[in-house]
Amino acid sequence: MSNDPGPAPAPARLIDIHSHLDGFSDAETIDVGKMPELELYILHKLGALDVELRAAAEAFEFNRYARALSEFMNEDLSAFFFDIRKDCLYCDAGPNNALGSVKRRAYRTVLDTLFHALVRYAAPILAFTAEEVWQARYPSDDGSVHFLEWPDLPALPGDDAVSTEWTDIRRLREQVTEAIEPLRREKTVRSSLEANVTVPEMLRPAAELAEVFIVADVRQAEGDVRVTRTDHHKCGRCWRLLPEVEADGALCHRCTDVVS
Repeated sequence: MSNDPGPAPAPARLIDIHSHLDGFSDAETIDVGKMPELELYILHKLGALDVELRAAAEAFEFNRYARALSEFMNEDLSAFFFDIRKDCLYCDAGPNNALGSVKRRAYRTVLDTLFHALVRYAAPILAFTAEEVWQARYPSDDGSVHFLEWPDLPALPGDDAVSTEWTDIRRLREQVTEAIEPLRREKTVRSSLEANVTVPEMLRPAAELAEVFIVADVRQAEGDVRVTRTDHHKCGRCWRLLPEVEADGALCHRCTDVVS
């Protein structure tokens, strides 16, 4: 058994979560039962991480502890969850709709749950960073992150259906990303948002998959994943390329509703 702590999780993930919770309050929270499946999937992943970290801590396997925490922060959050939800974070709320959509509220509710869990998980191996982030969010609190108890996570449905389904969606997302990359290198598309994608199976409605894959459009056809450049125009606010956008710089239906 090694006590080598191994690679530390990226402190930037904690800072990202803190910055995305600016202005968050209890009025914005939403019950688990009303959350989209993506948020439930991340909470399932957080629960699995909690079990793994408890086991590693009890066995004094600090390398295992640090690696599990780092992989969750970088792979499950930064490269997946945050990447998908940054659109709704920035675009689903406007001056007359401060709290934003249910999706945005669910995302920020989960971010709050992640903050309280991850700052505690990180405290033993990122002592100064965890304390700085905690004090940045709660500057009037006389306590310290190092006096906090292990987090209590929200109760979730007992079955693993959501986790299993989203594991499949995530695997398909990786295939789509791999198929887009050659077109990016050839400069056929400058970003995934300019891509129309054909997949062999529709694991979710097309609009939902387009959001998860961060592409313009998703359709089903036999064979391997295929990618072409979209003919849609770009929304001037959210930058998504959608059929209802009449010209580059015009607004899509969502952005029109938010800013009007």
